[in-house]
Amino acid sequence: MNSVTAIQSLQTLKTEGNPVTTVYLDVSTSQKLRNADIVVNNMFKQKKEKTFYKKLSDEEKESVRKDVEGIIKFLKNQLGEERRSLMIVSSNRAYVWKVIHLGFLVENMMVIQDRPYLRPFLECISHERNYAIVLVDQGKAKILINHLGNKEELFNVVNLLPEDANEGGFGGMDERKNERHREEVVAKHYKNVAAQLDTLDQKYHFDWIILGGLRESMSDFANYLKSGLKDKIAREIPVDPNLSMDKVFQLVDKEIPGCRIDFEKDILNMFANEFHKNYKGVAGIYQTEEALQQGQVDMLMIQDGFQTKGRVCKWCLHMTTEEEDTCPNCGHTMARTLDITDELIHMALDTGAKIEFISSDMGEFSPLCGLLRYKP
Repeated sequence: MNSVTAIQSLQTLKTEGNPVTTVYLDVSTSQKLRNADIVVNNMFKQKKEKTFYKKLSDEEKESVRKDVEGIIKFLKNQLGEERRSLMIVSSNRAYVWKVIHLGFLVENMMVIQDRPYLRPFLECISHERNYAIVLVDQGKAKILINHLGNKEELFNVVNLLPEDANEGGFGGMDERKNERHREEVVAKHYKNVAAQLDTLDQKYHFDWIILGGLRESMSDFANYLKSGLKDKIAREIPVDPNLSMDKVFQLVDKEIPGCRIDFEKDILNMFANEFHKNYKGVAGIYQTEEALQQGQVDMLMIQDGFQTKGRVCKWCLHMTTEEEDTCPNCGHTMARTLDITDELIHMALDTGAKIEFISSDMGEFSPLCGLLRYKP
């Protein structure tokens, strides 16, 4: 499952206002996995003391209890499995059960509310990013990917060059004919790898691409990429295509922070241009909320780590960080929320907007802003 599919699957869960239990668990060691049921039970004990849980009806509390029971049963069946983290979403009353295996570490957390708690998941995706590593030379190629923190090899071609081409014209073959034949084989090879990369990009939506191999091979291969893929090339690194996947990622890991900074800088520069020149941007909680209400936002950007309590009207979705008990728009009772950004996230996803958590300083646009689909 790629990140886009995962987000869509979570966003489309039909909970009909029933309580939803969302659990994030670090199970990166066998000891942590064995103790996971204890961790879940302890978090549930703490949640029972919270106002939201106390206000649930007896039927809703029973639903949450069954959620926790099901989560613990699932965890006991996972002993022996190798995972880094788990995200589990359950609602017994709404017949919802969703497990996502994450390749990055998360903080142990349980949230009980009327829909899945997505913020930690989206924040980690923004931090990890989806990217591809393409290792290529004239006779070999590998495509490795990082998605949801999981590292995989999805394509591998070895020894495409025919034996007579490797001999460089010896053995009675005309040297020029042999050279042309070699060029045709290499061109076909590059086209095949480029097509595979394009297919994977359509599925996984890579934020950037890293090329590895001999410099001449990387340069020649890049000429076969579509302009959209070529624009995603963030780094070109001399890497032996024969290296194992683990060693390749070890070499590339030191480049990732710089790739992330460059990627975020491009987003912020693009937004600044649209905000100041084309007036297609809003900044601040209230302005962004209003634009989200009207379905104007194409991309919601949130400063990494920004979180604030607030209140939300479940009828008209008005939000505020003020102590308002009654909605000024429709007169209904305002509900407390521990994280108003999660409310904005759901509103953004409901209207088809993208979500980006930005680790770089957002400057004048901090703590959150929205790129608009059109000029107001």
